[in-house]
Amino acid sequence: MQTDTPTCAAKPAHLSNMADLDVAMRARGDARRKREADDEARRQASKRTAKAAHTTHLLSVPRMAGLMKAGALLGSAAALAEAMGIEPRSLRAKTAAERGVSCDDLRAAADALDDRAAAMIEHAEKLRAEAGEPCS
Repeated sequence: MQTDTPTCAAKPAHLSNMADLDVAMRARGDARRKREADDEARRQASKRTAKAAHTTHLLSVPRMAGLMKAGALLGSAAALAEAMGIEPRSLRAKTAAERGVSCDDLRAAADALDDRAAAMIEHAEKLRAEAGEPCS
C-alpha cells in the first residue's frame, strides 16, 4: 500500500518533516556555494598578485632588444643571466615579454658589458704590446 505523503528513508532523526529536511539541505547547499565562491575569489586574487609580481616593470621592446643584444655581446644568454643573478629561464621570460625588464636588470647587463669591455681592452693592449716587440 502506497502513501501520498513523501517520505525520506535517510532523513535524520532530528528533522521532524520534509520541510525541515528541505530547509537544512538548502542551507548546506548555500554554505557550500559560498565557500566555493570564497575559495575561487582567493585563487583569483592570488593569481593576480603573482602575475603582478612578474609584470611590475615596463614591457618595452627596446629594453627586451637591449637584453638580447647584451646576451649576444657577452657570448650567450646564460652568461648574461649569470651576470644579472637570475636563471636563464627568467631571462627568457623577460626577452619574451612575459615579464617586465626593470632598471636594475638593465644596470646589471650594462655592468656585465663594462666588465667584458675592460677585459677586451686590456687584452687588446697586450696584443699591441706583443706586436710592438720584434718578432723572432
